[in-house]
Amino acid sequence: MRRMLAFSVLGTAVVLMAAGKGINQDLAAKGEKLFKQKGCMACHTIGKGRLVGPDLKGVTERRKPEWLIAMITNPDSMLKYDPIAKQLLKKYKTPMTNQNVSEEEAKAIIEYIKRESGK
Repeated sequence: MRRMLAFSVLGTAVVLMAAGKGINQDLAAKGEKLFKQKGCMACHTIGKGRLVGPDLKGVTERRKPEWLIAMITNPDSMLKYDPIAKQLLKKYKTPMTNQNVSEEEAKAIIEYIKRESGK
């Protein structure tokens, strides 16, 4: 019985991973549009190397969602007060511009980055 349950749980996990690693596809699609509309792609890629700003591939694994939302929605404040944001500014020498992104929009952009990072 335990063995059967273990195989069932394992099978479910494999199916979920194959289905997009828990990615909300609708939210990611909205995030993709926003990533383009807000001009994120002028400075960032996702898995294609550095541009003006850092390549964002895997950033959702390196940074907490709260940090990402704050950086996307309020980069001015983050660049003044957050030690990680300050390090990034020192490294890339160009401040992230405020694109007037709402928290809801930031969540969609993050979902898009997560989806693209998994490719």
